[in-house]
Amino acid sequence: MNTTELLDQFVTEAREGLEAIGERLLEVERNPADAALLNDLFRLVHTLKGNCGLFEFKPLERVVHAGEDLLDRVRQGKLPYGPELADALLDAMDYSAELIDRIEREQRLDTADARADALAKALRALLPDTPALDGSEQTAHAPAAAPPQEPPAWLTRIPANLATNAPAGATALRYLPEPDCFFKGEDPWRLALTAPGLLHAGVAENAPWPQDAAALADWDCYRCNLDIVLVSAAAKAELEQHFRCVPEQVEWHGLAAVPQPAAGEAPPALRERASAIWHEQLALLSRPSVAPHSVEAARRALRGLLCAAPWADSEAAMATLDALPRPLEAAALAAWASVHGPAPRTAAAVPDDSRRTEESTGGERTQRVLKVGQEKVDRLMDLIGEMVVAKNGLPYLAQRAETTFGQRELAREIKAQYGVIHRIAEDMQRAIMEVRMLPVGVVFQRFGRLVRDLSRRLGKEVQLLVEGEDTEADKNVIEALADPLIHILRNSLDHGIEQPAQRLAAGKPAHGTIRITARQEGDRVVIEIADDGAGVNAARVRAKAVERGLVPEDRAAALSDEQAVQLIFLPGFSTADTVSDLSGRGVGMDVVRTAVERVNGQVTLSSRPGLGTSLRLSLPLSMAVSNVMVIESAGRRFGVPMDLIVETVRVHGDDIHHFKQARTTVLRGRIVPLRELNDLLALDAPQRANDDGELAVLVVRLGAENVGLVVDQFHGASDIILKPLEGVLAGMTGFAGTALMGDGGVLMILNPKELL
Repeated sequence: MNTTELLDQFVTEAREGLEAIGERLLEVERNPADAALLNDLFRLVHTLKGNCGLFEFKPLERVVHAGEDLLDRVRQGKLPYGPELADALLDAMDYSAELIDRIEREQRLDTADARADALAKALRALLPDTPALDGSEQTAHAPAAAPPQEPPAWLTRIPANLATNAPAGATALRYLPEPDCFFKGEDPWRLALTAPGLLHAGVAENAPWPQDAAALADWDCYRCNLDIVLVSAAAKAELEQHFRCVPEQVEWHGLAAVPQPAAGEAPPALRERASAIWHEQLALLSRPSVAPHSVEAARRALRGLLCAAPWADSEAAMATLDALPRPLEAAALAAWASVHGPAPRTAAAVPDDSRRTEESTGGERTQRVLKVGQEKVDRLMDLIGEMVVAKNGLPYLAQRAETTFGQRELAREIKAQYGVIHRIAEDMQRAIMEVRMLPVGVVFQRFGRLVRDLSRRLGKEVQLLVEGEDTEADKNVIEALADPLIHILRNSLDHGIEQPAQRLAAGKPAHGTIRITARQEGDRVVIEIADDGAGVNAARVRAKAVERGLVPEDRAAALSDEQAVQLIFLPGFSTADTVSDLSGRGVGMDVVRTAVERVNGQVTLSSRPGLGTSLRLSLPLSMAVSNVMVIESAGRRFGVPMDLIVETVRVHGDDIHHFKQARTTVLRGRIVPLRELNDLLALDAPQRANDDGELAVLVVRLGAENVGLVVDQFHGASDIILKPLEGVLAGMTGFAGTALMGDGGVLMILNPKELL
């Protein structure tokens, strides 16, 4: 990985970290007593600071470092967390995000930055003087005396001479770095070696190293597997300050409590290890064809084990071992070892490596995550799109083989292969789509800050509730959601939720509630945004729409209240009398509808005066591959999105009713207006009926109404890759885009909403 790739990874991870930090800051503001949240927030800030240090981005590091110090005091209970502190930290993280953007643009960051210095200074100004607690406070805050505990086994790793001759007040500690510490920019070994007053540093593996090829294949060489034991002459408080960023990874123990094994008695851990090695030697000797030098080596090892970890009859065993002849057969030495060795290991005594592995990874096998660039996933989508187009060419080829060349058998084989390729293409498409699926919570998490800041600015009390954050949709759909949802939330905050006094007067709680709910319904994602505010005043909407010239007065008067509130989606509509940075420009809800419909979505609004407003956004799960119905009219073929089609029917000419210029028919007891496609496209040809005098009618759903589109012929459904109109065609209305078909032709995809 070169420097540019490292920098790109830093930018990506820094943005993810800042998003998580912003979310945690709001959560801590709501639950300032939650120690787990505070620790998590501190770790996120600490990780970001460490990553900044890797690239020497000093201004960014100064700001984040100041925030880290502030949170450290909060975590220690020396500084209360309140709105002022939250504002300062949020401002600092906002500017950190700006610095990240600058780093991405310029690939560098100047050392001097006045605003970063000012923010860091402002954060540090909030740090209180921290006088030492007097004796009474220490007593009040000191935890209850813990019952005496058994000395930890890791103390046996300290050299015996140091354990017995350590200076008074020396401290022993065990440092177990997180497995992912390297990815957070931490250097645990350097942190250990720079500990003050260091007398001893020992390191061992935290989990067993892989012993076979299968385990080695799954082994992650970037996971930290260190188990560090230190002895320091420094005071414990000084050591706690040194390890203040990783307190949960450090175990402490006073050396004075180190138990010394009785004379002639080996420590338990040593006995256990010696027993394990003894049985390994026994297993070695049990193999067929053991070489003489291996037998002699095993003999020396067994003798050394008897000296290092003697058991009850070790002296007698050593005497019988020395009495054995030389050279010695492997079987004879194995027989001696099985008699004079330690007791056979029971199932309980055998270390369960698999369990240790699971414990070290949190009980279950950690899900492995591979980060790849978006452009690579987009490339896969382009390739599957090309495969879909190539696949669609096979039916045309089969048709030509049968009709043009008379090869019916060949046509049948081509169709059979088409079925196989169709299945594989669908599986590939589904797999790639799963890669592109993101939870909608990715968008929702930014709204907590928006609601907090705007509600404080408007003097309102608003809580945001989010449900269904794990609902997934295509990445492009998720990204298209951001702007519409921001407009909806701003409108709810500005126009929907009342001031606390008004709410109390109306019998409501002082604080308003905005609830965002996401769920999957079939192949659609449904997002509802509901508030318990004042609702939409239908009479005022009518009056404003007429005043702004958006609808005639007589038409506005004829609308029901439910229809009248839909006028807020008209371009230029606004009920605000003055223009502010929040509202009044008449672009909010129009932007919402345009953005949602651009991704083939629908938006509906319902409102009850005094009780609140609810908007429902229905969006497709994916925008990559579309399914269309191919139709023919005036000798040309067009595509209509399948999700808009209700049914296809053939209506006899006698069943079509004429009223002035309008034509209708009755389908299943309901009157359906009919529109001829040739008229809508200004094609100079009448619609063509079949030999029985029936016209082909494509019934499409437009909002709550069904409309029949009269065409000449149906040609079945097809998967297409929809491409937007570009160049001079981009301004055409009535068309959603184009698609390349399997026979090489270009299919124009109709947009019935614009046509009708």
